[in-house]
Amino acid sequence: MLNTKAQADDKFTFKQVTNDDLPLLHKWFQEPQVNRWWPVLKEGELIENFLERIRSKETFGYVVLLNGVPIGYIQYYKIDRSMPKAGAWLPELPKATLGTDQFIGDTQYIGKGYGTIFIKDFITYLHTIEPDITTIIVDPDPENLAAIRCYEKVGFKKMIIFEKSGARHWLMIYQIEHLIAS
Repeated sequence: MLNTKAQADDKFTFKQVTNDDLPLLHKWFQEPQVNRWWPVLKEGELIENFLERIRSKETFGYVVLLNGVPIGYIQYYKIDRSMPKAGAWLPELPKATLGTDQFIGDTQYIGKGYGTIFIKDFITYLHTIEPDITTIIVDPDPENLAAIRCYEKVGFKKMIIFEKSGARHWLMIYQIEHLIAS
């Protein structure tokens, strides 16, 4: 039975995306709460081609599991100032900066505090596989108030609003010292 709110004993794990996950990702990318804020699949486009189109070469995608049940998607990418999809548009940031994007795909988990917890848990996990990182960025649409509130609860700070590919984004930054201090 689904809890109505995130619980202290909830356990999040992260499984790298494989071909077996593509049907689930395809379903989630069709959900209104996802395709409102993420790029959308073109008519007849295969999910693997879509993911290749929207991500840079050094993007690593994971299915978010809550107590073993897939509820969302999270990815991180290495900043590469030579590629528009990987950070060429960003202002100057520390060299050891990674970007992340995520969503809850299963609608029954939205608005219950799960996003804040799994992002915090992912940052802890990310620090174990990328120990040299100092900074993590997200870039939500300024109108995506729920995501912005979630990121602020995690510890991200708003920096600047910028425009990329005709859309506006808040650049929000998380300093790893928050992780070490907590």
